[in-house]
Amino acid sequence: MQVAVQHCSSQAGRLAENLLKAWLSGDAVRVHTELARSLSVPVGVYDTGEQERRQLLQAVARRMREYSDLLEPGSQSPELKLYLHLLRHLVPRN
Repeated sequence: MQVAVQHCSSQAGRLAENLLKAWLSGDAVRVHTELARSLSVPVGVYDTGEQERRQLLQAVARRMREYSDLLEPGSQSPELKLYLHLLRHLVPRN
């Protein structure tokens, strides 16, 4: 599955971008590091849009962390496709 990743300005977007890049690398340590980083970001911010993006990022990261076949080559499960789609949604297009 091809995933387009671009630079973005929100913290949730940057974390989502880093998580997508880690997943694309296939490096399990890097993926788990980015999952932990995504889960540790504080949600309470003044900007409601950013707060919602952080909440979505954390929900996706929690589900990805529980997913057993996350780094299996060729994994095309509907759940994994949904997680990646949601992460791509967090990374704004320029």
